[in-house]
Amino acid sequence: MKPLTVGNVVSAGLRIYRDRFLEYFRIAFIGYLWILVPIYGWAKFAGMNGLIARLTFGEVTEKPETEKEARRYIKPRMWQFLIAGILVSLIVFFGFIFFIFVLGIVGFIFSLIIGLNNNNTDPAYIALSVLFFIISLILSIIAFTWLFSRYFLVELPLAVEDGTTAGAALGRSWNLTKGSVIRLQIIVFVAFLISLPISIVIQIASAILQLVLGSLTSTGNDLVSLLVTLVILAITLAGGALLIPFWQAIKAVIYYDFRVRREGLGIELEEGN
Repeated sequence: MKPLTVGNVVSAGLRIYRDRFLEYFRIAFIGYLWILVPIYGWAKFAGMNGLIARLTFGEVTEKPETEKEARRYIKPRMWQFLIAGILVSLIVFFGFIFFIFVLGIVGFIFSLIIGLNNNNTDPAYIALSVLFFIISLILSIIAFTWLFSRYFLVELPLAVEDGTTAGAALGRSWNLTKGSVIRLQIIVFVAFLISLPISIVIQIASAILQLVLGSLTSTGNDLVSLLVTLVILAITLAGGALLIPFWQAIKAVIYYDFRVRREGLGIELEEGN
């Protein structure tokens, strides 16, 4: 069975996003509100993302669940979603730091070798240094996106596979994405381009609002300042809530595609506990 094309994945994600927009946006927005509460709120936010992931996967498999049914399955795993998110962040961060460290050593050796035979102001030396910087930047981006792509689907196993822990979910994402990183990166890039206008509009609206409402705070009125801050915060949270369901739908389609092709047809959503 051939994999879904980039267009198929993105169009399917957009369809799910459009059809269940209000429900998913509400869940995502409430999840973002929970971020304001340290630790427990962060776990709630991670769980809300997992809830949307499960609901979108149900749409992909044409076995939709009600929000209540999905919550009953997701709630006991709330902390596992948070742990998984922390683990992915740490792996990507330290992996990126290690890669930068290696590039730094190579760059240092390169500068020593080239610098021994050239003056630092020599155009050839400057050109080679610029070329090395550009290549290093490109390689850094590739390394970061490659590592990020291997854990792109980590929420889905937790959301739909029974008995999965945070560590096991990382392993599942790593195995499912094996050999498909380039295709996955293309899908993510296309999805990013589609979501980019929304992000730009949100940023522009937020900037304009800050300028307009900022003049109201010049009077030193604490109440007005508080209201302005709350409005800006609400816009920021709403902007994030607009994008999460779209990305979770994209992940659900990719995850389904991988499992169908690599593990056979007839994927069933695990029964809620």
